[in-house]
Amino acid sequence: MQTPESDIRTAQRAHLTTPLPHQVGQLPAFEGISALPPALGLVRQAAHLPRVAWDRLAGPDRAYLGTRWLDVVEDTSGAAMRYLTLTDGEGLAGALATAVADPNAPWLAGRTDTVLRRCAEEGRQGARELATDLPHDLAGALLPGLVCGGRHLGRTALLTRDGHGSAGELLLDAAERLADEEALKSVAFLHVDEHDTALRTLLGRRGYRSFHSESYHWLPVPSGGFAEYLAGFSAHRRRRIGAERRAVRDAGVRVTTAPLDPADIPRFAELETTLLGKYGMSTWTSARSAAILERALTACGPDVLAATARLDGEIIGFALIVVHHDRWFAHRAGFDYTAQRGLPLYFELLFYHLVEAAAEAGATVIHYGTGSGTAKTSRGCLGSEQYAYVRTTGSAG
Repeated sequence: MQTPESDIRTAQRAHLTTPLPHQVGQLPAFEGISALPPALGLVRQAAHLPRVAWDRLAGPDRAYLGTRWLDVVEDTSGAAMRYLTLTDGEGLAGALATAVADPNAPWLAGRTDTVLRRCAEEGRQGARELATDLPHDLAGALLPGLVCGGRHLGRTALLTRDGHGSAGELLLDAAERLADEEALKSVAFLHVDEHDTALRTLLGRRGYRSFHSESYHWLPVPSGGFAEYLAGFSAHRRRRIGAERRAVRDAGVRVTTAPLDPADIPRFAELETTLLGKYGMSTWTSARSAAILERALTACGPDVLAATARLDGEIIGFALIVVHHDRWFAHRAGFDYTAQRGLPLYFELLFYHLVEAAAEAGATVIHYGTGSGTAKTSRGCLGSEQYAYVRTTGSAG
């Protein structure tokens, strides 16, 4: 755990024209204030946030911007977090979670330079143009940088009560000023949802360059469970899904969902490391996976579920689920590819079984996040495009 500290910077003014002040004070009272102008604050630890008010702004579809998950990120990502808050007479009017990424940050999928390079190589809209306009050394041009909207992939967001009006402007002013004060080379939102038109318009107006970064997927959970889910597919797909389920069952694989058991964490960590290694993340370690799983369990308790596949009593696959309100977030997974023997375990574990379990629990949506878009849409997921927005030092007004 990090050592608690209280570093709250406030500005009792509606528009910042000078650097963020550096006095240290206590969090303002968020209830019962009626006459104060908007106040900006900078908090360095989620433990010191107005947690109930922050979580209310985050809402049910942003589990990874909820305060308990911010606790997990602080303790496991190695990122220096900065939380910007805006309060007025009614309480918390806006909030922005940020993280400082430097060239040593191991979270390559969430760094501005590596996201831009990958998207340029894949020919995603706007990425090559931006990369061409920057020095060849993208890390040198963009890092250290401020990654805004959360340290997660998909639906990075600015939280406001007014729909990103004046509160959004003030928070972006503060983020850009913070980046200038700390000599950071860029400010970026890496995964703004296509439907978040308020933030996209605001960032575009402020001179941020954009490019297509990813696709995000989620699945509405039918109240009728798997039977209703299956009925939504073509006859051909229904037959295929039936064959896949029979293959898993006939192989003797048993799949269950229950709160995460600490005794299973070492095996889960091993399996996740195997999966990440398959996709080129050779430096990832089981110890790091275990640390994240343990911290998630500490922060979220029974709201961390594990869908677990066992063969002859041995765990051969898992999916970690974070429960947030009536939404499920599929967060991590891993498989024993040798024991799996070509079985369609991914679909059984992450979709068919999970739909059954989610419906029984009363969940309304399963969020699957980014990546593997073809596989996700083939099993009924809806999708939306994600766009990165980048401001380099001195490029925005």
